[in-house]
Amino acid sequence: MVEQLQLTQFPNLPVDLAQACEQALQATQLAMQAGYRRLLIEIIAPDLKPEVLARPFLELLQPPALVLFSDAGGAALAQREWDPIPDGIQLQSLSSRTQPSPDQSLLLVMPAVYGLDQVERVCQLVSGGDPSGLAAKGRDPKPVILLNPQLQDAATVGVGLAGRRLRQRFLSTFETSYYLRSLVEGALFRAYPDPWSVWQQEEPGLYSVLQTLAAQPTGEEVAELFRATAARDPWSGLQRFLRSLGR
Repeated sequence: MVEQLQLTQFPNLPVDLAQACEQALQATQLAMQAGYRRLLIEIIAPDLKPEVLARPFLELLQPPALVLFSDAGGAALAQREWDPIPDGIQLQSLSSRTQPSPDQSLLLVMPAVYGLDQVERVCQLVSGGDPSGLAAKGRDPKPVILLNPQLQDAATVGVGLAGRRLRQRFLSTFETSYYLRSLVEGALFRAYPDPWSVWQQEEPGLYSVLQTLAAQPTGEEVAELFRATAARDPWSGLQRFLRSLGR
């Protein structure tokens, strides 16, 4: 039997986007207090607008700070929707001319795969190249927060395996402070400092922890967990279905 790791700080899934953002703020602040300076936040949900998702996370930035969008339209829309913008925070679109200074905190909002080289460059300028993501001894670089990166299409930045390795190498320099993805049968969740957890939906709105893990599982590993559970308890799916009919 696989040992279950404990969920201590975040024992429950969020009920809506607002609570997910609140959890992500708390988890990322805890990771920053632990010394991490490259943080990854992913809240996977359909139709999320960059300016809506990013606004709560301005709280994480230490002015002077720079918020980068993947295009000029996103930056312009946020400029209008967020008025007034907190003092010391600039909004820009990411380009080859983007030049943050080492004293600026950085929030990258949904950077696109075609801008990966530019994303890497600006991250290097702010937080340096420490792959652990931890602040170097005697030096406290400003935090870099990567929010919902759109880097899945690895073929755009490389050929097959080479492209996937490029993406993975870059993301491996970040600590995942918060991750939430809804699945057909449940959810995949992580909030720092708790371990990763796979949740199974018992009935609409009711979830239970299926497995906790020390590292992020692959899609196939998650699918295998659900298959193994169904094999051990073939009636569970029918029971959930019958309960939902009775609601």
